[in-house]
Formats: sequence, C-alpha cells, structure tokens
Amino acid sequence: MPEYDEDEKLEATRGEKILASAMVIFLLMGGIYVLNDLNNIPEKPQISFYYEKYNVYGLEDEQNSIDLELRIASDTLSAVKDEYSGSMEYYLFKREEYRVTLDKGEADEIKEVEYEKAKEKYEQSRIKLDNAQAVYDGIEERLDQKRKEVFNAHNLARDDYNTAHQIYRLKVMAVRLAFVMPLLLVAIFTFLRAKKVKSKYTIHANAFMAFASLLLIYMAVVDVWKATHVIGISIFGASACAVTLAYLKKQFFSFERISMRRLRDNKCPWCNFPIRYTTSYCQNCGRKLAEKCPECGEMRPILTQFCPNCGSERSVTR
Repeated sequence: MPEYDEDEKLEATRGEKILASAMVIFLLMGGIYVLNDLNNIPEKPQISFYYEKYNVYGLEDEQNSIDLELRIASDTLSAVKDEYSGSMEYYLFKREEYRVTLDKGEADEIKEVEYEKAKEKYEQSRIKLDNAQAVYDGIEERLDQKRKEVFNAHNLARDDYNTAHQIYRLKVMAVRLAFVMPLLLVAIFTFLRAKKVKSKYTIHANAFMAFASLLLIYMAVVDVWKATHVIGISIFGASACAVTLAYLKKQFFSFERISMRRLRDNKCPWCNFPIRYTTSYCQNCGRKLAEKCPECGEMRPILTQFCPNCGSERSVTR
C-alpha cells in the first residue's frame, strides 16, 4: 500500500509539472505578443520626415533636372563634333586642292572661293564645338555640385533619423520594462509567499515566476541584440549563464539537498560513504550522523528537521 501511494504521488507530481510547463508556454506566448505590440506605443520615426527636413527630395529633383540638361547637352555636343569633323575634312580637302592649283601657277577663282568658304565653315564649326563643350562642362560641373549637396543632405537626414531611432528604441525598452517588471515583482512576491506558507498552489507560483523571468530574458535578448548584436549578446549570455549556474548551485547542489539525498541512500552526508541507519558516527570520516531525540529518546539523523520516530521538529544543524 505505501508503494502504491508513493507511485500515485509521483505520477500526480509529474502531471502537475507538465501542466505547469504548458501554463508557462501559453503565458509566454501571450506575453511575447504583448511585448511586440508595445512597439506601436512610442511614435516610430519616419525617414521621409528627415528627407523633407533637409530638402532631399527637392535636391534630387534638381539633380534629375540637371542630369536631363546634361543628356541634351551631350547629344548636342556629339552632333557638333560630327559637324566639326565633317567640316574639317572638307576644309583640308579644299585646302590641298587649292594648294595644288597654286603650285602649278594657275589661277582658279572658283577653287579659291570654295577654299575660303570651307575654311570659314571649319572655323565656325570649331567655335561652335568650343561653345558646346563649354556648355557641357558647365552643366557637368553643376551636376557634380548638386550630387554633393544631395549626398550631404542624405547623410544629415540619415544621422538625425538614426539618433531618433535610438531614442525610439529606448522608449520601447522603457515601455516594455514598465510591463515586465511589475509582473516579475508580483511573481517574486507570490513565489516567496507561497513558499513561506507552503501553499498547495506553490507550483502555480513557480510557473508564474518562470513565465515572468523568461519574458524578461526574451526582452533583454531581443533589445540587446538590436543594440549591440554579437558582442552584447555574448556578454548578456555569459552573465545569464553565470547567474543560472549560481541559482542551480544554490537550489539543487546545496549542502542541504546533497546531504539529504545521501541520507536517503544510506550514505554519509559529508563523504558519501555507505552507512547504516543506526550508525552514530561515520566510520570513514568520523562525522556525527545521529543523536537522541529530546522528545522520544530514539536515535534520529542529525541533519533531519523532523524525528522519524515521533515527528517532533527541531532546527537543522550541520
């Protein structure tokens, strides 16, 4: 019969743990949803506002207009170059033709007139080319200047936006903390209260405590990752692991827990040497293991809080 009661108790405890874990998961799902929804409470900065502040859009329109002028000037310059090339070839041909006539000692007014016209057209095309080149160079210089203005305006707008976005992140973090910290404080108070009075709802308090702690860890991981990425997450992860190890050491690897576990296995709580229940001293390390109960006079383990014979309570001594 006692074995049946023990098995029933273990099974119920296991079922409670499963339900408590499910409770933590469902609470965490809702908590994460609320955390993400809290991003909309502070006003999120818009990059378009800072582009308008520094007239980025207007400068880009001016740049596009100058760029269009440059393309038109480029087409004009290309046409003028073709005209200049043709007039130069015609001028060189007429000049050579007229030179040959002069070398022969002949006088040909028609060739002379054609030569003079070709020369005049060539000089006009060269002046036209110089003017077109000057116009193109001027527009290109204006375009380069405008590009610098757009680049500087972009940088100023981006810097202001990044600063505003950092402030926005801090506001979001503050709102999230305002939501998580009261939950964590209530969870800690409930956990300590339930543990103190040994309430049958202690497992609920444990689940609520786990939910609040995991929610805080989730928030910290997300915010630290956004702020400092790999370096921040490594520092936070190492700190969290150190705190967790210290907690586990205190809760599960404390002397009290280890000693009671060894006593249940009929071993010395100090050196883990096998002993008998009625042994008063450990034959391996010489430590005192049992003493007489002041209520019933029977031998009781020195580290237990209650006498196994009469159930009287006393403070635990090492």
